[in-house]
Amino acid sequence: MPSATGTIALNNFLQARRKLASLSWNDTTSGPAHAPQWLSVCKIDGKDISSGTGTHKHFSRDVAAERALAILTAEWA
Repeated sequence: MPSATGTIALNNFLQARRKLASLSWNDTTSGPAHAPQWLSVCKIDGKDISSGTGTHKHFSRDVAAERALAILTAEWA
């Protein structure tokens, strides 16, 4: 089960580059109310960077944030 470390790391990475304001999220749910499945899409400057799924919104965001951080670290290095 992921913790919030991916989301925090992505926020810190973007803040250090003065790009935190460019971060946005698109969150949707599917499935029954008692067992929702969340899909979170991480966007930078309106561009889809990564996505993640989970049983809670903060889990899906954390997965997407970890993936986005790996992509951005490689692109902006």
